[in-house]
Amino acid sequence: MPTRYVMLTLSIHEEDSDVAVGILSGYPIVGIEQGLDTMTACFDQNDWQPDFEAAIADELSVLGVKVHGSHVQILDDRNWNAEWESSIEPVVVNERIVIVPEWHTEDMPQSMRLVITPKMSFGTGHHSTTRMMCRLLEKHVQPGSSWIDVGTGTGVLAILAARLGAASVFAFDNDEWSYSNALENIDRNGVGGSIRLEHTDLQSVVLPRSTGLAANLYRHLVIPFASAFIAAVEPGGMIILSGILRYDADEVCAPFLELGCVCDEILSETEWCAIALQTPKEAA
Repeated sequence: MPTRYVMLTLSIHEEDSDVAVGILSGYPIVGIEQGLDTMTACFDQNDWQPDFEAAIADELSVLGVKVHGSHVQILDDRNWNAEWESSIEPVVVNERIVIVPEWHTEDMPQSMRLVITPKMSFGTGHHSTTRMMCRLLEKHVQPGSSWIDVGTGTGVLAILAARLGAASVFAFDNDEWSYSNALENIDRNGVGGSIRLEHTDLQSVVLPRSTGLAANLYRHLVIPFASAFIAAVEPGGMIILSGILRYDADEVCAPFLELGCVCDEILSETEWCAIALQTPKEAA
């Protein structure tokens, strides 16, 4: 009998995704696919228990995350894999850069193809935030510079920084699936010599002194670490942020501006924005 999978789809706000991933990681999941205000967890049918749906919702509720709806679907192995692959489309950043899975590489005309084949644990994330981060990195990464990629996920921003000429990139993520997937994607793109990847979290990481820092995170993970991000970046360097809803931009910028940063640029697409901040320059 072919392997069958149970797909549990939860309707939750995007900003609660990190908390939901943390809760789901405590269950025997095969992977997680994130969508716009949805998250689908895949279980091997042999590991699934009917009370998981309610138990997960209860755990999220205790942490203040409201599940607005959920449903369960059963798929066989062939259907699940085909459905997952068909959902991963190239992300066109601009005329030069495209983020593309292995099975679409030859279809795209862009000269800089970032080959990102996500595990079933990710999907491609928020396309609008990824595109905006990539555009800002293209503008600010200089040959020979050094960068930090906070919460690297699939590794796409670290890989782009290396491809744009950064001499060194320090990337890290606290999620084991992310760390494993980023390792694979770094190897696919042949930039392992420029990127140092660690499996760690913001609370314990030691950030190296760098030219710039990129963090595609939610606001509640950015604001408390504003001073740490500034301290890690050279005077006059760049901090690039996204994963931020447009109406939260002022709140996210505030601690950086209070510490002497200057807002260089804000991009917006749909309800999301990306912010480029310059760290304080040394006094003359």
